[in-house]
Amino acid sequence: MKRLLEELASKEGRHTELISLYIPPGRQVSDVLNTLRQEYGTASNIKSKTTRHNVQDAIERVIQRLKLFNQIPPTGLVIFSGAIPRGPPGSEKIETYIIVPPEPLDIYLYRCDSRFHVEPLLELLKEKETYGILVMDGSEATFATIKGRRLDVIKSITSGVSGKHRAGGQSARRFERLREVEINEYYKRVAKYANQIFLDIPDLKGIIVAGPGPTKNDFLEKDYLHYTLKNKILAVVDTSYTDEQGVREVVLKTPEILKNVRYVEEKKLIQQFLHEVGKDTGSVTYGIDEVKKAIEDGIVKILLISEELDLMNVKIACSTCNYTEEKIMKFSELQSFKLNLQKNLCPKCGNLTLQVVEEKSLLDIFIGLAEKAGIEVEFISSSHEEGEMLLNSFGGVAAFLKYKKG
Repeated sequence: MKRLLEELASKEGRHTELISLYIPPGRQVSDVLNTLRQEYGTASNIKSKTTRHNVQDAIERVIQRLKLFNQIPPTGLVIFSGAIPRGPPGSEKIETYIIVPPEPLDIYLYRCDSRFHVEPLLELLKEKETYGILVMDGSEATFATIKGRRLDVIKSITSGVSGKHRAGGQSARRFERLREVEINEYYKRVAKYANQIFLDIPDLKGIIVAGPGPTKNDFLEKDYLHYTLKNKILAVVDTSYTDEQGVREVVLKTPEILKNVRYVEEKKLIQQFLHEVGKDTGSVTYGIDEVKKAIEDGIVKILLISEELDLMNVKIACSTCNYTEEKIMKFSELQSFKLNLQKNLCPKCGNLTLQVVEEKSLLDIFIGLAEKAGIEVEFISSSHEEGEMLLNSFGGVAAFLKYKKG
């Protein structure tokens, strides 16, 4: 879905010829068809003959697709249709896409523009549940959030509280009184930042408070924190650190609470994979050729793919003889490769007749192979250390096997 929407967002029409139609659940198909017929009639007033033809053609395609549905699906229906240029004017071709949203739509939208409006669908794909993390001791506090695939350290503050040993000449009583004032001010600042950061999060699922020693408990026992946040505290955890390392320690120590957070799921998967690699158990494999062979041999249980895998499989052929070859390259290199290919001689017949006849992203190739074989696919973001490691150290593709390699 995400890749499809990115592709749709990149498409542009020459004029306002691309139709975006969002239909929420419960809307009658007949009502929408009547609206589309009215829009078809309105489009007849467009002055440009080409634009008028393309818009009416796109609306007609939407009507045809919509007639296939007796009723709108439970989550709604989205149809995109429009004339996409293939080259110079006159090369436009009508493309139509039907999407059943993963969650119910709450809008009805008909838009004719020079681009497809994919924003409402992208919004549905966003991770919504957020957890807050507060790690503190007597010297500093760190505030962080974890949402979907992102762990963000928002702010760190120091306490300004004096050490436990008083300066010479001060009475013990006066020193303790001053220190209590400093601690009270520090707790107030911690609460202020916690309220500012966490109260503004509309989908805050809960908060985990952590840190070494009893400071966190002393802070929570009093009414510094806003009552709304206090009611959302899911756990109080002991950690060895209070900085970003302490935040990551919280994630490791609360797997049950954060088990449905994608960030945690991905880290756990890659850590398990790295464990198998380190122990050389033969239960995993990695690399483009190795994983592809394992899929073809029917021994892959779970396929791990980096979302940032931007490699293309390019098929080259000679139009004079039957010579073909395949190359793998980055998407950013494809255009210059095509230009240089025109200057290269065919290794078989020696003519300047080499051309690219097929180009596919490796991501799509592996997804297709996995779907055909019924393999579970896990997409891994590179927004965390483990995800970067999969992409940079293991070629962006790895797999857990059904049984150990011999």
